[in-house]
Amino acid sequence: MSGLGNVVRAELFKVVRKRRTYVLAGLWWILLPALVLFVGRLIHVNLGGSFVDETGGIRLVVQEIASPYGIARLTLIGPAYASPTFYVIVVALLAALLVGEERGHAMWKTVLVAQPRRWAVMAGKVCVAMLALGGLMLGAGAAGALFGALGTTFLPTDWSGDWAGLAWLYAMQWAFCLAAVLFAFLMVFLFKNVALGVVTVFFLPALLEGLYTLYRATVGFEPVNRLNVLFQGLRLQQRLEAIPQYFFTSNLYAPARSPVGDVVRAVNTGGGEIPQDALGQLLGAGITLPHAAAVMAGYAVVFGALLFWRFSRQDVE
Repeated sequence: MSGLGNVVRAELFKVVRKRRTYVLAGLWWILLPALVLFVGRLIHVNLGGSFVDETGGIRLVVQEIASPYGIARLTLIGPAYASPTFYVIVVALLAALLVGEERGHAMWKTVLVAQPRRWAVMAGKVCVAMLALGGLMLGAGAAGALFGALGTTFLPTDWSGDWAGLAWLYAMQWAFCLAAVLFAFLMVFLFKNVALGVVTVFFLPALLEGLYTLYRATVGFEPVNRLNVLFQGLRLQQRLEAIPQYFFTSNLYAPARSPVGDVVRAVNTGGGEIPQDALGQLLGAGITLPHAAAVMAGYAVVFGALLFWRFSRQDVE
């Protein structure tokens, strides 16, 4: 274990001294919560006290968005809806730093001389990537709460909210990202070009999922006629709804996207449940967290086995 500890210390020394780490932290810790607080202020100034606020709905919206709990929650949710998501951007940049730069600077031989046990080298790098991602996520949540606390001085907001539940979602999203880290490490290691490996991390899962969806939507159907057109339509709908249940991207962001349904229900005066369609899945419906955890554990095992097997057997340059 001393070998693993030495690798972790060396890689942490590298990560904390890279400029990209602080750029990512600035975007996540400062820009995002500041923008959310600004939007909350605009909503309060422009709509608060107007005819649309007769039932107090605007105050509820501001509380859901710009309170300490609201901003901390949005720093978890927001990065999961970018394209590519901010989570995968962070993971890809960490993989490029911890794996890609070793090849780019011809350092693998030096690293393996200092620590010949390859499992310890790769395990240490994975641990450092998870620690760096965890630190960024923890800082984002704390920064969101601090910006929200600042907002309580000029907005009708307070500290109410399910903080324990939010902390659990942060922890789950961090754990789910292990599969993404292993996948990114595998792609960057396999491709000798770091830029190509990063682009693959960004777009390969979505591309494969899109191709599989197209395949499932077009193969295995009987010729359409007046008698079976309704049946074929229902069959197609069932297939398309079932496909994302095991997709990498659908399950990876399940913890971060799950609170969106709660926000929608809170600000929806009509109430009601979120539909189980594509929009419902985008809003956090259709995939339960236990199901997503099982799926992501399976992906992590597969990617981890491929990564460590390939790294242990391939000659490095």
